[in-house]
Amino acid sequence: MFSQRVFLVTGGNRGIGFEIVKKLAVSHPNDLILLGSRDQTRGEDALVQLGSPSNVKVVQVDTSSTASIEQVRQEIENKYNGHLDVLINNAGIAPNGKSSRELKDIFNTNFYGVRHMNDTMASILRDNGRIVNVSSEAALLSITHCSSDLKARFLNPNLTETELVELFEPLFKAVEEGKDPDTVGFDPIEYPGLRDAYLVYYAASKLGVTVLSRLEARDWDKNYSTKNVIISSVCPGFCSTDLNNKAEGARPPELGADSILHCVYTENLENGQFWRDGKKLSLEMDEQRS
Repeated sequence: MFSQRVFLVTGGNRGIGFEIVKKLAVSHPNDLILLGSRDQTRGEDALVQLGSPSNVKVVQVDTSSTASIEQVRQEIENKYNGHLDVLINNAGIAPNGKSSRELKDIFNTNFYGVRHMNDTMASILRDNGRIVNVSSEAALLSITHCSSDLKARFLNPNLTETELVELFEPLFKAVEEGKDPDTVGFDPIEYPGLRDAYLVYYAASKLGVTVLSRLEARDWDKNYSTKNVIISSVCPGFCSTDLNNKAEGARPPELGADSILHCVYTENLENGQFWRDGKKLSLEMDEQRS
């Protein structure tokens, strides 16, 4: 029983997450794949679409809710072997508007949710485990279009998680006061096929995930020195999903799933790095893109 590996994929009921679960279910017939879904019914519907394989179970988890994250951990401990081997933080949202509420919703799911998920699941991850935080090329756009002061602070090798969270506080304050994000260093972003109304918020949240992954990998040994865990962030590429209204010309979500699974399967993977299609990306090099 305890030799069985356990995978958890958040946002596994549709899009790229669904493709990840599908691939894992076929590749790991003797392991357990937990399909995380914010809505139980949609998760069950996704399971039926997969053909109801015996090695896939649905767990309800809303990554914007600390209580929901705590509950799914208890469920794993009580029902599903009590451990995790691979955590794939795939769930993400991108609302349409520019309101303070929508900014908070994006960060609660895309950034704070990932951070709390990793903190909550860390102690049940087994040795040689993997954490994969799904980011986006939008993270590169964000750091390109932020002020030089912010850029230097995001790239500070001694940055702490607390300081990372604090870097976004002026953005929240500005939006609450009805000011534009560029008044606090987050400049407008234009990108074909994406709605500008949310792109600054979405991109900032994914920059947070990418930097967070580096910090988590750097500091892992301080808290969990008895276990080896590789933590990565990954861009799945611009895939046709509900997140972008199935944008014309975008690549199929199966390719996005492959990009993410590279960080699950690759041996001797460099810890704390940002990947896309098996190639390492660098926030530091992004000045060349501007």
